[in-house]
Amino acid sequence: MNKKKIYIAFIIAVIGVPLIAFALVRYIESNFSGLPYYAEDFSKINKDQAKKVEPFNLINQEGNPIAGDFVEGKVWIACYFFTTCPGICPIMIDGMREIQQEFLKEENLRLVSFTVNPEIDSPEVLKHYAHNRNVNTKQWNFVTGEKRELYRYARKELNLTATDGDGGLQDFIHSDRLVLIDQENYIRGYYDGTETAEVRQLAIDIRKLLK
Repeated sequence: MNKKKIYIAFIIAVIGVPLIAFALVRYIESNFSGLPYYAEDFSKINKDQAKKVEPFNLINQEGNPIAGDFVEGKVWIACYFFTTCPGICPIMIDGMREIQQEFLKEENLRLVSFTVNPEIDSPEVLKHYAHNRNVNTKQWNFVTGEKRELYRYARKELNLTATDGDGGLQDFIHSDRLVLIDQENYIRGYYDGTETAEVRQLAIDIRKLLK
């Protein structure tokens, strides 16, 4: 073997092997490692330190009461949006729709989109919004109700914002986070709903929980 071939083999051994090993570790972590539990400040904690997300009791796009039994014992994803949002909301909802299409036949998955603008987002408006996006509402519900309760749930249960509002006229929540919650109602992940890579990671993590 000449010196050039020896040099190439050395470069492959020094650079290529560690890169392959690193990529393999990242793949295993991404696809097979367990998911963390989350505290109120988004830090990762042990299960015995985690707080369960309490059930909600609101109204869906059909004008029917929707409570915790819609998601009970299921893996579910939550997000906050409003139908007239011109910015991040359409991108987030597209990400949620991608998830629904991928798991359309999965009976143990639910999606819930809570409005931040219940004054405009009545059940009729939400139903029209869902219809225009070909949403399967047996699996994915759009939710409205009293603003104070919607905002309390975002802050105190889903930990979507650290600010303490009062649910009044000047209070407003706007978050790009998709929240992954497991079958026991523990939060297991936060994802930027406007980023394709994070939506894909959400799909991977959903499969971990479903297994």
